[in-house]
Amino acid sequence: MKAEKRHCDAAQSLKEAGLNRTPQRVAVLDMLIHAERPITASDILRGINDSLDINRVTVYRIISCLKDHEIIREIPTHDGINHYEMACMHNPLHPHFYCRVCKTMYCLDPPTIATAWEWLAGPHDYTVEGISIGLYGLCRDCRRKLERDTVAKVSREDYT
Repeated sequence: MKAEKRHCDAAQSLKEAGLNRTPQRVAVLDMLIHAERPITASDILRGINDSLDINRVTVYRIISCLKDHEIIREIPTHDGINHYEMACMHNPLHPHFYCRVCKTMYCLDPPTIATAWEWLAGPHDYTVEGISIGLYGLCRDCRRKLERDTVAKVSREDYT
C-alpha cells in the first residue's frame, strides 16, 4: 500500500508567516502545495486563471512574498525559467532534473543522511546555509522523440 502524500495547509502556512489570507495567495499556495513537481509562474497563472481573476504581476508578487517568508523555494534553471516548490517539512531539500527540451522539472530522491553528513563533515570548513543540486538533459519522452526524429531524418537522407 502506497503511503498517502502529506501536504501543508495554505491558510495555516500564511498565518504562521504572519501574512494576510487573501484568495489570491491561497490559490497560488494551493497550486504549489498540490503540484506533483516544481512549477513555473506561468503554470500557476494557467492553473488558477479560470477560477480567480488574477494577472501575471500579482502571481509574481505573491511568489516573491512567499519566497521572502521561506514558504516556497525558487529553483533556477540555466535558461532563466524559474520553478517553485514548497519549502516545508513535507518537501525536504532534494535534487532536481530539468529537461532542456520540454522544460519540465522532475524531483529526484534526496541524498541519504550518511551522504549529506559526508558532504558536511568533510575537510572544507564550510558553513552550509542551503543546498542546490540540479541536473539537466532530456527526459524520457523528449529523448525518444529525438531518437525517432533522428532515425526518420537518416532514412530520408538514404533516399535522396
